[in-house]
Amino acid sequence: MKHTIYLLAFTFVFLFITNCAFAQGMSVNTTGTAADASAMMDVASTNKGMLVPRLTTTQRTGISSPAKGLLVYDSTLSSFYFNSGTPGTPVWTAVGGSSLPSGTNGQVLQLVSGSPAWVGNTLTIGASFGGGIVAYILQAGDPGYDPLVQHGLIAATSDQSTGIVWDGVGYGFLGATGYLLGTGRNNTEIAYQIMGGGTAASVCRTYAGGGFADWYLPSKDELNKLYINRVAIGGFASANYWSSSEVYSVGNDLAWYQIFTSGSQFSYYKYGSAYVRAVRAF
Repeated sequence: MKHTIYLLAFTFVFLFITNCAFAQGMSVNTTGTAADASAMMDVASTNKGMLVPRLTTTQRTGISSPAKGLLVYDSTLSSFYFNSGTPGTPVWTAVGGSSLPSGTNGQVLQLVSGSPAWVGNTLTIGASFGGGIVAYILQAGDPGYDPLVQHGLIAATSDQSTGIVWDGVGYGFLGATGYLLGTGRNNTEIAYQIMGGGTAASVCRTYAGGGFADWYLPSKDELNKLYINRVAIGGFASANYWSSSEVYSVGNDLAWYQIFTSGSQFSYYKYGSAYVRAVRAF
């Protein structure tokens, strides 16, 4: 009987102490310091750290219904991740460190199984890509150049016209005067919105090669890149090709074109006929 009373008393004291400890928060240290009142668990040390579960990316993204706020260390990406979404729709967010694996110039950043990853290979001029042929890769000093990610121009695999006017009606000056790399798309949009179909700009604007709808008539400088790399791109005729760049002139009836036999660029009457090759940016 006495033993039973002692056992019950010990159990009561143990449960009381345990309940108080958890109610006040758990303290893990070597000094006996109580846990901070705002913490359920307070870990303190001057020479040790705390380890959270270490998982590969595959293991992390394979967690079933992870709780919102769940924290793990991704050993593949060398970063802490927590679920900022919901258990049904988890969104793994990097806390710090390197959240991306090492990539190479020309790769594309995509989400793979909910995590960022670099995919694809370095592009080269003449390669098939993005519905056409890589025609030019931006270099240092070019507008839009990024030393970490390749950008450039893609040319259609063939000409969109073997003879079409820049402006056959006489709309006058449109304001499509951009001539640098990266200006052709805006030129094309201006010309297409004002003049509609039946022009050099319209056959590029409505072209949908590779399922893409962002093709345009290259600017003066963009067209020159096509000329320089014409052999690698392929399919060009020994003919004159329109650019989308207008020339501000007295009669407002000139635009730039390029002779693909010599490489020379001249302003020419918009009602004249020339070849057209569409491009798109990447």
